[in-house]
Amino acid sequence: MSNQFDNKIKEALENFEMPYDAGAWAQLEQQLPASTPPAASNGWWKIAAATVVVGGILATVWLTQDNDQKVVEESHEVETVVEQPQETLVRPETTEELEVKIAETVNDSKADEKKSVAIAEDQMVAEKEAESAPNETKASTPELSEKIDAKLEDDVKVIPTAPEQTPLIVDFIASSATACLGQDISFINQSQAKGTSLIWDFGDGTTSSETNPSHAYMIAGTYEVSLSAEGKSDKMRSMTIKVNPSPSPVMSTERKLSGYQAIPLYEFSTAVLPNERAVWSTSDGSSLVGNNGTHLFREAGEHTVKLTVTNAHGCSNSVETKITSEKFNLLAPEAFTPNGDGINEAFIPEALPEMGIEFEMSIQNPRTGEIVYRTGNALEPWNGKLNNVSHKLESGIYVWTVVLKEDVVKNKVFNGKISLQP
Repeated sequence: MSNQFDNKIKEALENFEMPYDAGAWAQLEQQLPASTPPAASNGWWKIAAATVVVGGILATVWLTQDNDQKVVEESHEVETVVEQPQETLVRPETTEELEVKIAETVNDSKADEKKSVAIAEDQMVAEKEAESAPNETKASTPELSEKIDAKLEDDVKVIPTAPEQTPLIVDFIASSATACLGQDISFINQSQAKGTSLIWDFGDGTTSSETNPSHAYMIAGTYEVSLSAEGKSDKMRSMTIKVNPSPSPVMSTERKLSGYQAIPLYEFSTAVLPNERAVWSTSDGSSLVGNNGTHLFREAGEHTVKLTVTNAHGCSNSVETKITSEKFNLLAPEAFTPNGDGINEAFIPEALPEMGIEFEMSIQNPRTGEIVYRTGNALEPWNGKLNNVSHKLESGIYVWTVVLKEDVVKNKVFNGKISLQP
């Protein structure tokens, strides 16, 4: 720092040149006392002025040096304030800590050495015992290995923890607490009985060892069903099952018009108790309710008749039978001649009076769409006149329609053509 200051002073003195201002000197001379000789006064004041100027220069240089020094000091102060990133210092281990670690290592080594010496000593003892027993078979290498392993196992003994004991719980549910005779009841086992045999007792003298059995009762009544753990009389679960009676339907079928193969009309019957209900169903979609029923099969082929009887407990039973028949035909003629000769004087399908069931027949004139005759009496056929009382209608083809009014068949409408001849 002193070299820089000296250099600055030297450089300032070398480059300094005193400026000359004539006006300033003249003004200075006017202020001097008048008694002073001009020559002497001029020389003295010049020297004094030069001295003042040089002092000002020196003061300026000193002030410059002082400012530079302050800047440098402030710069150093700023540098000391700047925070440097901290580094993580690892504390060296103390002498006491190192001594502890060395002692632990030495102790571990000594323990391993003692263990190895003990194993070697056991091996030597075993070999001596084998050599000193003349009547015994000398221990083989595998036997020695087993002894050594046993010795090692003695050093560290693991005490097994007792397994958790699951409590024995016997429980089950049934698909229904009430059932009908012959109906299967499913029993679902919900027990917690690991490794324990369970026995089912259905209360009717039968048992089972299945996990989830099913059972049907053959006699109506109340039964106590139980599930028990074998050999544990106090571990049992039971429930009551009520079995209601079921109907025992018996049916009979008979062809009503045995002489008419083209009229497959059958009559069914059964005997039921007061609290029972009988329902008949056929394979062609018809349904009848009651102890008796009549059905007409329109199509040829094999048909099924099924009887279902249900009692007040909701229990039901069914029986069925098979019937083979020809295609149904109302046996309607194709033409008639109402001319008064007594032969083929009126028209009506021959099956209607034979079946003895309610019906309605109508005759229509296809040319005009007019209904010319209508009847529900099998004994009142069409005689060819308008409403059977007016004049005779013109000859030609007419359309007939028969609607059966009883539930003997699902499709109750039949129709055909009849020719009215003179």
